Amino acid sequence: MLKEEEFRKKIKLLKRFYLDIVNYIIVNGILILIWLTFDKTGTFWPKYVLLIWGILLIFKGYRMGVMPLIFPGFSFLNRDWEEKKVKELMRKQNSFHKSSSHKSDKEK
Repeated sequence: MLKEEEFRKKIKLLKRFYLDIVNYIIVNGILILIWLTFDKTGTFWPKYVLLIWGILLIFKGYRMGVMPLIFPGFSFLNRDWEEKKVKELMRKQNSFHKSSSHKSDKEK
């Protein structure tokens, strides 16, 4: 069970991530406006900033642990998912070893 302090810490991380997204939108909006104003016939160069910064934001959100808060449907993004999978695999392995050792005992 999470304590109130842990919830507050998660909310602060989420708030920081949302501010990063707002900065991403504002800066890239300005870059697109600059491209539209001065160089709309050339290559759409803001795409490089959009792509690289967007990928970095996704990695940062995952590393911060806020992705499950944003996308709760993606259970594999949750840290608890890893623990559940480890326990599930260990349980399967233990049941396999028990059943195989039980069969070998009957064969003797």
